[in-house]
Amino acid sequence: MRNTLAVATMLVALLLSLTVVTTAQLSPQNKFQQAVDLLETKGDVRAAMKLFEETAKSADRSVAARSLFYLGACREKLGDAEAGEARAAYERVVREFGDQAEIVAQARMRLAALAGTGGASGNSTLAVRRVWAGAHVGGNVSPDGRFISFTDMGSNLSIHDLATGQNRQLTNEGRLNGPEECGAYSVPSPDSKSVAYTWSNRGSHDLRVVGLDGSKPRVLWAARDGVRGHVPLAWSPDGKHLLAEFVKADGTHDMMLVAVADGSTKLLKTTGKELSPGGVFSPDGRYIAWSTMEGISLVELQTGTESLLIPDRSNHSVLGWAPDGKHILFSSERSGSADAWLVAMAGGKAQGEPIFVKKDWGSEPMGFTSSGAFHYSANNNVWDVKIAELDPASGNVVSPPQSASRRGNTRAPDWSPDGRFLAYVLVREPNRTVIVRSVNTGEERELEVGERTIGMGARLRWTPDGKAVAIPAFEPGKGQSLVRIDVQTGRVTSLMPLPAGVGFQRFEFSPDGNTVFYVKKPGLVAHDLGSGQETVVSDKPGLYAGMVSPDGQRLLIGVNENGSEILF
Repeated sequence: MRNTLAVATMLVALLLSLTVVTTAQLSPQNKFQQAVDLLETKGDVRAAMKLFEETAKSADRSVAARSLFYLGACREKLGDAEAGEARAAYERVVREFGDQAEIVAQARMRLAALAGTGGASGNSTLAVRRVWAGAHVGGNVSPDGRFISFTDMGSNLSIHDLATGQNRQLTNEGRLNGPEECGAYSVPSPDSKSVAYTWSNRGSHDLRVVGLDGSKPRVLWAARDGVRGHVPLAWSPDGKHLLAEFVKADGTHDMMLVAVADGSTKLLKTTGKELSPGGVFSPDGRYIAWSTMEGISLVELQTGTESLLIPDRSNHSVLGWAPDGKHILFSSERSGSADAWLVAMAGGKAQGEPIFVKKDWGSEPMGFTSSGAFHYSANNNVWDVKIAELDPASGNVVSPPQSASRRGNTRAPDWSPDGRFLAYVLVREPNRTVIVRSVNTGEERELEVGERTIGMGARLRWTPDGKAVAIPAFEPGKGQSLVRIDVQTGRVTSLMPLPAGVGFQRFEFSPDGNTVFYVKKPGLVAHDLGSGQETVVSDKPGLYAGMVSPDGQRLLIGVNENGSEILF
């Protein structure tokens, strides 16, 4: 036994020594790349720093300068306590590597941001300022910086004046109840005189343009010929074209160039059932930058040639192209969270490595103004599921409400039929997770929905047998459906399709679990899960919700009538 152990120990020692020799034999360039991979792919800042410290001593001045710059970036990622060390690393780059102009310029930018003063090039420092504390839905800032387009609570396309704080409607056809009509996904034109937007009309989504001068909206493309939706993404700098995403009935997507004058189109790319690539024009109108599975890509409009600009296999998206044309701002999870990064541009090529700009930058880009200010929205909604004990006889509260979970941002609660478990949605970007909590032990289990997306206003319900929970979810390429999540196995299956354009879908199970009651034109519908057959239970105008009595014999329905909510 001792001999066997001795041989095994020798083998382990030999393997370790071979590993050390192999690592030591890496060239400075390869070791530098290994450090970059550790930082950007695995998010291991400490391990990456050790390698950067080694390669910063390299005789290769390019490798040494870039290593010092990355050391500074690593120090920044570790927080304010390391800001001094980060500044020292950037100062060394500027002081000792004057022959490495590209990386020196990037170091100066970071020094300017850390110091809170203007950079040598005259660029403004990184400063974040709240411009509006109101609700924001699917809009963008105007290039002149005067207003933000958005969809108001009445479902109409509106603008918010950033100087006066006043809101003004650009459409008046929006309605919350009955056949849905509402505005969404709006983009102001380069001259800030009109807005392109999606108009949802009874489940289809038209592409429209409206002027700020009070003129009537103009339909550029109506949903037809197998296309059920249009999403405007960006205007060309000359205002003559729109980059728009056409969503087909089969769930596939086409990236189109739409002429604003006559609605004629040019196909740029078919993306299948992948998530939207987004897209922004370069300020000179020569290129479009968007996301692909491989990273950030650039399309040259004259030739149609697409080339990979920044390799990135993490979740990423293009946020904007700076108005001077010299930088692209993009979001990436290469370091483990959705952070903002900046890459220098020249001649349709990336110049150097991307620069880290801001951690957890926000939730939705809203574009650049002509002055170079980038606008974005941040989700600051905080929800909390609470439990309070009541006296059934008097209706009085026996104990004050207490949070059901120590996690933040929880909503849409529902008790299991036996009362032993509480299920709710944990809201965390970019998705939502279902949590099942044991009332007795406090143990919580997370149930994921895969590539599906749970809407912010989604309602959750236990199935009557207590074996699963159900919730509306959107699946790329397939649309909205009611899904069943097994609370033991976590297996997700689709129960039934849901209609598009309904908004926050409310639903209830019959006591036996065989029927789902939900709102669908022309009213409240009973859907048999076995046969798929549907029966209209009530077509009362303005009906928005229904709840089944415990014996399954009656329904409590909510109706909007003359501006009031009434129960029947």
